[in-house]
Amino acid sequence: MNMPADQLNDFPVVDEELLRNFPPVIRAVVKALGFVRGRDFLAEHGGINQHIPQFKSHALGLSDSELARLRVTLKDHMDAAGRIWLPKPDKLFIMVRNTQIRHDKKHTSINQLAKLNKLSSRHILNICRESDERQFDLF
Repeated sequence: MNMPADQLNDFPVVDEELLRNFPPVIRAVVKALGFVRGRDFLAEHGGINQHIPQFKSHALGLSDSELARLRVTLKDHMDAAGRIWLPKPDKLFIMVRNTQIRHDKKHTSINQLAKLNKLSSRHILNICRESDERQFDLF
């Protein structure tokens, strides 16, 4: 699908470090729609083989520019009929949430983090103990 030049500049700004943590299909969706909109789109349409139409479809709840950007970023992943299996985003967004919790721990109390994230304080403590650079025992 050819995309008008004015829509090419319409891509949302997404942190490249965040994108690197995602598998290719989720990376493409987040790049096209932004993190929050991408999360919501995958929460609604993830887990199934989804047709991404060339022209606006009210069923997907996307604007014309969002649909065009999504088709551009997903073009290498779609089959000839314009279908793609969209994964469920749950575990990936938990990873992002946990990274944010560890970052916020520096200036927010455990109880506040628990309330904000609707988790127990014990769970927050366990998340804060984890490190993204964990070394796992191979044997």
